[in-house]
Amino acid sequence: MRTTSSYIKVSDEAKTKLARLFQVEEKTVYLALTYRRNSDKARKIRYIAVRDCGGVPMCHCPECETLHEIKEGDRQLMVQNFNNGVKLEIDKSTGDVVIYDRRGDVLQTKRIKEIPELSELQLYAESL
Repeated sequence: MRTTSSYIKVSDEAKTKLARLFQVEEKTVYLALTYRRNSDKARKIRYIAVRDCGGVPMCHCPECETLHEIKEGDRQLMVQNFNNGVKLEIDKSTGDVVIYDRRGDVLQTKRIKEIPELSELQLYAESL
């Protein structure tokens, strides 16, 4: 199961169609599409929702100030400043991420390879 706020966006008609196709209640489809259930049937519902029903995978990303083109020496950074004072720096060439608290102390460092890893770090930074 995913740890971020992910879901698959589909129309109400598609939800009804999925419920009929899988012979389940619409609540079961909702739980599958919001990753609150991770059974075989839930995974199949998500797969068919994307493949056949025009479903779009979505991910909650915290609202924050984002600066995409920061240069610090030879490094190209993306910097995100959250409302709670936490700052997240991503080195765009290496994938190194550093999270600072409101005093500027390093809370966490990590090298990421994929966007979902960044989403998890953003959610972490927002929650501090």
